[in-house]
Amino acid sequence: MTYPYVLPRLPYAPAALEPNLNRATIMTHHDRIFAGHIDGLNRALQPYPALQRRPLSRLLLHPDCLPAPARPDILHHGSGVYSHALYFSSLAPARTGNPDAALAEALRCSFGSMEDFLRALRQASLQDTQEGCTWLLCDRCGRLRLLFTPGLQTALPLVPILCLDLHRHAYQLTCGDDREAYVNAALPLLNWEILSLRYATVSAGQPPFPNP
Repeated sequence: MTYPYVLPRLPYAPAALEPNLNRATIMTHHDRIFAGHIDGLNRALQPYPALQRRPLSRLLLHPDCLPAPARPDILHHGSGVYSHALYFSSLAPARTGNPDAALAEALRCSFGSMEDFLRALRQASLQDTQEGCTWLLCDRCGRLRLLFTPGLQTALPLVPILCLDLHRHAYQLTCGDDREAYVNAALPLLNWEILSLRYATVSAGQPPFPNP
């Protein structure tokens, strides 16, 4: 992703994740929150042509190279763009799906079983009351780990396979303030086809973001 940033279309209809996440939740989250970060990042970068040519991950990885007046907005909105782009593409309408053989084996090696992974993902997402994100990350050897980051911090330079948004705007219109209900509702929506593709991309030595 590079400047000028454009709001990606939802990869599914706004009501496609119901009843797990309702249409109002998805529309508000995508069309207001995500779009706000897109607009904010474009505004912050507008006076800086040299920064406009840099990929998003480079902007986020090298904050000391950003001009001081624009640094807070670039980091805030840039992190929001990065995490939301991963989040929305990590979900799909609830269906019976599984990771491909390579990702399934990596999950088994890193967590014990699919059930153990989902249990660990729930625990990582609920152990902290702060808003933030839970990430499934991959190292260069193909090993997987989970990490919670508060606020809009990304997990960079670690390589993300999955981002689960734990800000209240991701679920409040469906689940109220019940984060546990949201996490339980979101797990059946994981898009294993995309997550498997990201893992395969990482295993081939390429970063999975921004493609897919």
